[in-house]
Amino acid sequence: MKTKILFIAVTALMLSRADAQQMFTVDVKGQGKPIIFIHGLYCSGEVWNETVDRYKKNYECHVLTLAGFGGNAPKLSEHFLEDVKNDVVAYAKKLKKPILVGHSMGGFISFWAAASGTGVFEKVIAVDGLPFLTAIQMPGSTSETAKPMAATVKSQMGNQTPEQIEAGQKMYLPTMITSPERIAQVAKIASRSDSNTQAEVMYEMLTTDLRQTVSSIDCPVLLMGAWIGYKQYGATHERVEKGYAQQVATIKNAKVEITDTAKHFIFYDEPAWFYEKLDAFLK
Repeated sequence: MKTKILFIAVTALMLSRADAQQMFTVDVKGQGKPIIFIHGLYCSGEVWNETVDRYKKNYECHVLTLAGFGGNAPKLSEHFLEDVKNDVVAYAKKLKKPILVGHSMGGFISFWAAASGTGVFEKVIAVDGLPFLTAIQMPGSTSETAKPMAATVKSQMGNQTPEQIEAGQKMYLPTMITSPERIAQVAKIASRSDSNTQAEVMYEMLTTDLRQTVSSIDCPVLLMGAWIGYKQYGATHERVEKGYAQQVATIKNAKVEITDTAKHFIFYDEPAWFYEKLDAFLK
């Protein structure tokens, strides 16, 4: 009888763990305090390779790759990011107060997860990821007014071949990455993504406003921002810093750091600055 009860308990535990990881796969490296890394749009956990190599001696790095990214099978729905957010919180609850690090889309997910999972996370670092992207691009926008524009973007991004994705990213990424080698690397990673998943994610990010939701975050937050890649479009340090500060204004303990030299992929363009800010915040 005891054996049967034990078998049922173990099976239930395994199922609960499986349920918590329906929306992503995880690569765990290192030992110590747990850190969860979440990549951005069109990317995979590979973008964190150098960061993980640096921190795995002192931290247990949990590197996520979402469904429909990096060659993972897609799990599309009309609430994809919310499903991911719920799974991140469920996964984090199995760890001991993990730190959450997200780039771009991963930053958006990190904000949402920390707001939903109060008491779960020790710290949150968003690397050029925001609670409501549309408000930076189109000040005064709301979730509702963003829908027509978001629908157009979604239709343009969907149903692309790997070759079309890679070619498109090679045209777009120079505004986000300085190094030609890094641009080629990320474009190749992008070619393994599911285009309809990327389209759905962009639609959801453009129409989901978390600026009030994040007020429930109960841990320290660091938001790293970049602006130089969009200088030709009128971006300035002061304007970006003000806009980013407004995005996290409802969070009780939030700090904004803006780099003057790196583009969107801050950890590629200015790793020394990125690690300096990250180290200081972690300590």
